[in-house]
Amino acid sequence: FDRMVKDEGFQTLFAAVPAFLLKDIPFAVAKFTVFDVVSNKLYDSFPNTRDDIKLSLYVTLLSGIVGGMFASVVSNPADSTISAMKKAKSDLGPVETAKQIWHDTGVKGFFTGLQLRLLFSSLIVSIQFLLYDSVKLLFRIGSDDLKLYLDVLGGALNASG
Repeated sequence: FDRMVKDEGFQTLFAAVPAFLLKDIPFAVAKFTVFDVVSNKLYDSFPNTRDDIKLSLYVTLLSGIVGGMFASVVSNPADSTISAMKKAKSDLGPVETAKQIWHDTGVKGFFTGLQLRLLFSSLIVSIQFLLYDSVKLLFRIGSDDLKLYLDVLGGALNASG
């Protein structure tokens, strides 16, 4: 840390922030959106899964896998850019690094390592949603409870600001 700041300046600590934002925001949006769409479609297609805890957790697991895979595809170009920035011995920023990837390998360069990310992200995201739903079940927290909490929080924020 000290060596980096001394040799390259304080701004070097934030050089990859734009690329991280371009990776993490689409990843999160895709993860939650696809999870929500897939789980709703599964519940609509198999209504009895809503009443069976075990089946509903399977829906969560499958929806998380699909959400994680889709999020990986969406965010992999930015992830490849970040990886190339880390490997490079130059001071190229994210835009210049992306241009270099495009020049060297074309579109396929932005999807380097996608297979491993598909596996990793689908596993991690499905476990995240499985844990989230399991905790909700454990504490008997329903969707109505969460909506009520958000309504109260929204009212409090509106009243204070």
